[in-house]
Amino acid sequence: MKQFNFKQIFVAAALLTTGLYACKKDNVNYIEIDPVAGKYDNGFFVIGEGSYGQSAGAVSFYRYGDDTLSIRAYEKENPGKILSNTAKTSTLQFASIINGSIYLMSKINGPIVKINEQTLKEEARYVQEASNWRSIIQVDGSRGLVSANDGVYQIDLNTLTVQNKLTTVGAVNTGDILKKGDNIYLLQSNGAKIISSSNYSLVKSFSNINRGFAQTPNGKVWASTGSRLIAIDNNLDTAGIALTVALGSFGLDAPTRITASTKENAVFYHAGKSIYKYVDGDKTSLSQPFINITEDPFMVYGAIRYDRNKDYIVVNGIQGYGAASTVNYLLIYNASTGALVKKIKYGGDGVTTDFSKIYFPDLAIFH
Repeated sequence: MKQFNFKQIFVAAALLTTGLYACKKDNVNYIEIDPVAGKYDNGFFVIGEGSYGQSAGAVSFYRYGDDTLSIRAYEKENPGKILSNTAKTSTLQFASIINGSIYLMSKINGPIVKINEQTLKEEARYVQEASNWRSIIQVDGSRGLVSANDGVYQIDLNTLTVQNKLTTVGAVNTGDILKKGDNIYLLQSNGAKIISSSNYSLVKSFSNINRGFAQTPNGKVWASTGSRLIAIDNNLDTAGIALTVALGSFGLDAPTRITASTKENAVFYHAGKSIYKYVDGDKTSLSQPFINITEDPFMVYGAIRYDRNKDYIVVNGIQGYGAASTVNYLLIYNASTGALVKKIKYGGDGVTTDFSKIYFPDLAIFH
């Protein structure tokens, strides 16, 4: 049998390594793999309010197909930083993804924080001594609008510098904002307003609308009076449909309970443990719940959301308040059939009041 010469093997390995290094050095098409890339790609983010005075808001990540979440992923990527004021008396309520960044909005004197969509590394932070932020949108380029408890402000999306307040709409409590074409839809305490995206002039008002907004593929923007769904068409004309069960609200400082499919002209909302689906033009689609959540005890927390990447309805919930709020749920349903796709239960035992496991997950946002 031929014997191995270990010296020869060592020399050959050294030559091979040198050759590979030379190829790496001289090959201009060589791409070095970033181990961080893709870490937060294949999934979505769960935004948690935090517990008033006890814990800061949270950004957690769910990877499609997993049986758990990466809890407080933002804090893991930004050691020593928190998504609240120092006293933790601000709560994280709204979040939007704009041009590769996640914008996180806090109420009760909390910050506006901008983080990278792929790495969750913090990019900018705006802190104001007294503030009560709501929602944020991009108008164009770095020009944005942010709503607050005292009106609507212009904001630089790069630096997060909050600029002048709009005078064309009321300086009143303002919540959800949606941009469609040349129009911007605002939800205020005295009704819904539509303004021009070019000069912010008032286009139209709807005094009876107090919930909104979501947009279906046919171009309609959906809002609600509570007892009726309201469709605003491309001509800004409205048509209403009576709801079998009223659409609730946590107020303008919480995300809207309305969400819409991008696959079909359908709007979803929840009432209690029931999720309703209205298919535009089909009144019978509201005759019974589309989904009945069977977990018990259980309460939907915040707002359900449609996941356009997978045609899912994503539901965040908790078992109850007090110690029961340590038991958190992520429920994922097929938005076309209503079938349960995934159920994840995480957090505490529901008996021990452990504030480190109270997240109050109120919103899912998607790439």
